[in-house]
Amino acid sequence: MHSTFQRIRGMLRILMSFFHDVRLFVIDSLRVRATAKDFAAYRAMSHYPGYLKSGAAIEAVRPLARKYCRGKGVDVGASRWPLEGARAIDDGPDENAYRIHEADGCLDFLFSSHTLEHLDRPWDALGEWTRVLRPGGILMLYLPHPACEMWTTENLPFHKWNPDPLTVEDELKNRFGYTILAITYLPDAFFSFVVVAEKKQALP
Repeated sequence: MHSTFQRIRGMLRILMSFFHDVRLFVIDSLRVRATAKDFAAYRAMSHYPGYLKSGAAIEAVRPLARKYCRGKGVDVGASRWPLEGARAIDDGPDENAYRIHEADGCLDFLFSSHTLEHLDRPWDALGEWTRVLRPGGILMLYLPHPACEMWTTENLPFHKWNPDPLTVEDELKNRFGYTILAITYLPDAFFSFVVVAEKKQALP
């Protein structure tokens, strides 16, 4: 009797898996179709695996974030996947990437994954992020790599610019005075790159 029940349950799971396949295909397909503005964009997006289109890119760098992002901090653009231990900040009318409700120099870290590319004024946002970090505080950015055609402004209208490792590194060092602790120049499995920077220490 038990073995018969197990076989029936197994068959039901197999049948349900076909519905899961259909659901997954339809969801991914509709997401791509709704986002692509023309055939070139649709073709570019179709070349990349589905997991890149489902959000939660933070999972690729969460272990690294645990190493650097300690103490009091915020996750700007967290959406449904905030970094543990960080206060989530999304695009609200009162608080957002350009206006953070924290005093000057009070945060130990600021983390942000796949947010800066959505901003019309990324350097203004970085100025605000720098303001709330204490001297020696950590800024950790995870950004789409320009090698991924799917994420360029030509194919995604809600991406306002195309970050690249060298430009971000140069701006952080020369405009904001950060020390770069870690940076990846090549795309990872999420076709993204990471920058970990330390805010300049206060002069004695």
